[in-house]
Order: sequence, then structure tokens, then C-alpha cells
Amino acid sequence: MSSLGRVVSVLRSGTYVLRQAGTKSGLRSAGSDSHVGPRYRQMPCVAKKPIFQAELLSGFMWFWILWHFWHTPEAVFGHFPYPDPSQWTDEELGIPRDEE
Repeated sequence: MSSLGRVVSVLRSGTYVLRQAGTKSGLRSAGSDSHVGPRYRQMPCVAKKPIFQAELLSGFMWFWILWHFWHTPEAVFGHFPYPDPSQWTDEELGIPRDEE
């Protein structure tokens, strides 16, 4: 009985595909204002909504970067104290001795 059910389901799907062959079901649509036609050597016309979304996203990205740079600078500079250059000796800096 289960093989008969499989045959019926295959036949149903096959007839559905054959009925839809004459219609425009294969045509995809991305929406009303998202499709931009080809233009030779010209910048595409972009709607205001994607531009606003891109600027909003990039603004949030820079806010995130600068906020964490200000509040957690050890992520960039490292987790060690910054050395005091006044305590370095001339030998460590590679300065030769004064001959008097």
C-alpha cells in the first residue's frame, strides 16, 4: 500500500510541474524598487532607502569601534603597563658613552 501512495504522490507532483510549465513561475522578482537595469558606463540609480540603511549601519559600526577603543584601549595597546622612557639607560637606547 505504501508503494501505491508513493506512485500517486510522484504523479501528482509531475502533473503539477507540467501544468506550471506554461506560466511565468520561473520569473523571479526582487521587489518593486530593488531592480536596477544595466547602464553602459554610468553609475546605477540607487533608491534613498538603501543609502540610508548603509549610512546608518556604517555610523553604528564607527560608534561601536570608537566606543570600545575609548573604553577598552588595552585591546589595541596590549595588557601591559606602558614603559616609562625616562628610566631607560643610554646602553639600552644604544647611545655610546661620552669620552671626556
